[in-house]
Amino acid sequence: MIEYMKELLDKFLSALLSLFPVSPFLPVIRELSALPYLGYINWFVPVGTFVKIGSLWISAILAYYAWSVIARWVKLLS
Repeated sequence: MIEYMKELLDKFLSALLSLFPVSPFLPVIRELSALPYLGYINWFVPVGTFVKIGSLWISAILAYYAWSVIARWVKLLS
């Protein structure tokens, strides 16, 4: 039963993802991954860490704005 639900969810999500366009940055990402010295650059400038910190920061800002909008709606309703 669990396998069936997992398979059903996988099919639904793959159908949902097929509606979205293909990323325009995919060729650029593939070219960058082929650079032999990219690992050395990442050792001096930790780009992956910067991306993680930036995504956490953006998600915190979005959560704050979402909470403020919800709080305003609740204040308007009550």
